[in-house]
Amino acid sequence: MAVYAAHLTRTLQGTPSVFQVTAQEALGATVKPALRKLVEYLASVYPKNKWSERWYDELYLLIDCCLQYHYLKHYAASFSECFYGLMRVPLSSSNEFSTGHRLPVPLEKGSLALLVLLPYFRDKVEKMVNQWREDNEDGRLGKSNSDKARKAAVHLYSITHLVTEAVKLIILARYLTGSSRCPSPPLLLLGLTLTNAPPPEPEENTWSDLARNLFKGNIGRAMITFPMVWGAMAGAVQWGAFLVQFLRWWETRPGLTMDSLPSPPPPTREEKAVRYTNKCPVCLQSWKVPTVLPVSGYIFCYSCIARHLRANQTCPVTMLPATERSLVRLYIDT
Repeated sequence: MAVYAAHLTRTLQGTPSVFQVTAQEALGATVKPALRKLVEYLASVYPKNKWSERWYDELYLLIDCCLQYHYLKHYAASFSECFYGLMRVPLSSSNEFSTGHRLPVPLEKGSLALLVLLPYFRDKVEKMVNQWREDNEDGRLGKSNSDKARKAAVHLYSITHLVTEAVKLIILARYLTGSSRCPSPPLLLLGLTLTNAPPPEPEENTWSDLARNLFKGNIGRAMITFPMVWGAMAGAVQWGAFLVQFLRWWETRPGLTMDSLPSPPPPTREEKAVRYTNKCPVCLQSWKVPTVLPVSGYIFCYSCIARHLRANQTCPVTMLPATERSLVRLYIDT
């Protein structure tokens, strides 16, 4: 009867909204780049730890595997799904009655593989294809069989990415209209769906009980248990990830409108501007895919300025801070 009641509890919790689904996906995609920034900072401060930056993908794979396994085992959900109060359940109810709140072992292993291994290999392939794309734009890929294969791989990856995103959009639209219970391709592949998790059971010992006993002088009854410590650590990780997501939103939000501000006087023409007339300041050649950096106004080759910004985050001429997102493609006759 207890298992049957648990099944009814899951069923009656309701279907999560599309906003919950997309929010948890966005949160899951935020953790890796946020930790990468932290690792890069530590590697710059402590040069002996440069290996952590070089092997970051593998280190994150190990950390992510342990984190996701814990949440799948104890909450039947990924880290981001648990943060938004969601859990995974099989589409067919026949699998639930024998497992209670935990996923069946095959579905648990499949969820772990798709949550951890799939993003790892996707990032590796994307990094390799981006390198080949830059080589092709720079004209470094010739007519040899290997270079032709790389060009074909770039086109194939673009088509595959387009088809994958279209499939994700269709599945999400079907979920939004109620035609499907699966909000994403990995869940559809595993035969799983998302539902709102039941409220957690109250713990025997809490931090408020600890503070109350210490305040009253009941030292013997004041105790710190492992569930209390683990709950505090898990909460800190979850809210830390949320804070990182909020900071990313704050950074990308539109700034104040400049219409009400007075127009600044035009800058004086520098000697550098004359020297770099009609050529890229980085390679000192005629522009290939001319691209302007708005923070300084100089025009570069796209591959030159993109590579420089990824490595230095500054304009190569004025040294003003800039990012790759601010680049603007120019369509001019060169």
